Amino acid sequence: MSNGKKILRLLRMSQAVAVLPLVVVLGWLGIAPGVQAAPKTDVIILVNGDRITGEIKDLAYGQLKLKTDYIGTIYVQWNKIASIQTQQILQLELADGQRYFGRIPDPGPGDAILRLTMSKAEVAPVEVRMTDVVRAAPLKERAWYDRLDGSFSAGYSYTQSSAVEQFNLAASVGSRNRKRKWRVEAESQITTQAQGSNTQRATATGTIERFRRNARFVQYTGELTHNQGLGLDLRTLVGVGYGWYLYQREGVEWKAAAGVTLQNEQRIDGQSIQSSEASFNTEARLFRLDRPKRDILASITLLPSLTESGRVRGEASLRARQEFIDDLFLELSLYNSYDSDPPLGADSNDWGLVTSLGFTF
Repeated sequence: MSNGKKILRLLRMSQAVAVLPLVVVLGWLGIAPGVQAAPKTDVIILVNGDRITGEIKDLAYGQLKLKTDYIGTIYVQWNKIASIQTQQILQLELADGQRYFGRIPDPGPGDAILRLTMSKAEVAPVEVRMTDVVRAAPLKERAWYDRLDGSFSAGYSYTQSSAVEQFNLAASVGSRNRKRKWRVEAESQITTQAQGSNTQRATATGTIERFRRNARFVQYTGELTHNQGLGLDLRTLVGVGYGWYLYQREGVEWKAAAGVTLQNEQRIDGQSIQSSEASFNTEARLFRLDRPKRDILASITLLPSLTESGRVRGEASLRARQEFIDDLFLELSLYNSYDSDPPLGADSNDWGLVTSLGFTF
């Protein structure tokens, strides 16, 4: 098969991969029967004495998501809440990584104290300071598709003077439970131009985090990458690592991980290379969960080779999203890929700036 046909095939595959998570999710949501919502009998007691009744949906980054009958879904600052009452089984995650599971049927012994009645009758209730809680979520039996969250975005640009077109697609879907979280992401950027060669970059990644004590986790990673700018036809990568959440507070999350990867590279010049690398990654997120939502994500990964002397790869990205209508957002992302030993004639650095429109679900 010629290089041109092979690239065209990969282009089509990458576009299909980018939209596959969204198609699967929307398909299931479209044919699945409705899931009955929990009764809205949870009570939120504010520090000023006001009481709000609704259904607790989620607590993350200092904001409690509450669904009510009369004012819709609202977000309440966690530090403005004196206590909560709920018959739902909650998972509470503390800043030190400890996790508790149980109900909160009555107010605690004082402001900012939660008395958690454990699921097992023989276990005594546990009192937890609200300032120590960084995440909470109901643990109820729901269909797997009802626990999914994700996003889809697309962008297009055209420059008349140089006849350069750029088209990009991105999709993401994932879920979280008491033991683990997983996410599948795919993106593709295609650039065509009247003068010069066309280029394409496509990546599909999957990650699983298995939670451990003290805010630690074990991470498993898989990746498929095609990048003509770096002379890469197809890279297949699998990796395992160990990480920890360094900071989890209102509107901020910061984590780091280290591990090893195995990869196989099929280069455009015909070479096939198998190698292993060390992996060092850090990722920081800044959130605003109340509407309009805002999300900024920065990630840096360093991959020094363990089998090819002197070779170092690196990946860096910065993504900013701003919601302008419910669940619709404008996204600006910057990416940079580096390889100190690319194929002959290929660039060692590939970077780009992408603007797009998308929605979350």
